[in-house]
Amino acid sequence: MKLIEWVMNVKKKDTAEYKVYRQLKDALLARRIAPGTQLVEKTISESMYVSRTPIRQALKRLEQEGLVQNIPNRGAFVVHPTKDEITSFFEMRKELEFLAVKYGLPKVRKSDIAKLHTFLEMELETYEQKDLPAYVELNKQFHLFLAEVSGNKFLIRYMDEMLTQSNVYLFLFDVFYHVEPGENVRFREHEEMVKAIENHDHKTLLELIDLHMKHSFDDLRLDDHGYSSLEDVLVD
Repeated sequence: MKLIEWVMNVKKKDTAEYKVYRQLKDALLARRIAPGTQLVEKTISESMYVSRTPIRQALKRLEQEGLVQNIPNRGAFVVHPTKDEITSFFEMRKELEFLAVKYGLPKVRKSDIAKLHTFLEMELETYEQKDLPAYVELNKQFHLFLAEVSGNKFLIRYMDEMLTQSNVYLFLFDVFYHVEPGENVRFREHEEMVKAIENHDHKTLLELIDLHMKHSFDDLRLDDHGYSSLEDVLVD
């Protein structure tokens, strides 16, 4: 095979893989595919006129992002965490956030505060633009801030892992699309947290984090409805 033919085939493969990946992920982020739905390769192939190889690669990418679970001898499914699992997650995340306050807050300098205010400005824009992926990334960086300031590599690693998992719950269940900027309780809580960090107010910051974790959990729409079938999503 000539080099130019090989390059063209690679591009076609990448394009097909990205097309499947993007369409499935967009449908997941728009809450059109229900958690627990099986992502049947045959259905995707017939609906999108794509071969099985790019479909498997696209599903692997989604699995790496935590949105899809591959079950041996059964296939790929949209992740469907239980309420108990999510409850346990938020309990552990809160403890890590408390540790980030313990080790990070004493090391916060005046020059660090500007970064937090930038996060707040950008976060507000994501609500105005209804940009969930951008919001999720900003939210992660905001909550990782104190761990990074602490310089504790173990705390940074575990916080990063927890926040990456938290992103999955936000993508699947968060009320982001139903919240107007002026009504956003969690954004106001972020503002209060920044004030507490700026004032090095350890006690208030812990209280705010405790409340913030509760509201974040309560805001997850675990019993949402209005999902579409896989076939309908792929036809659009």
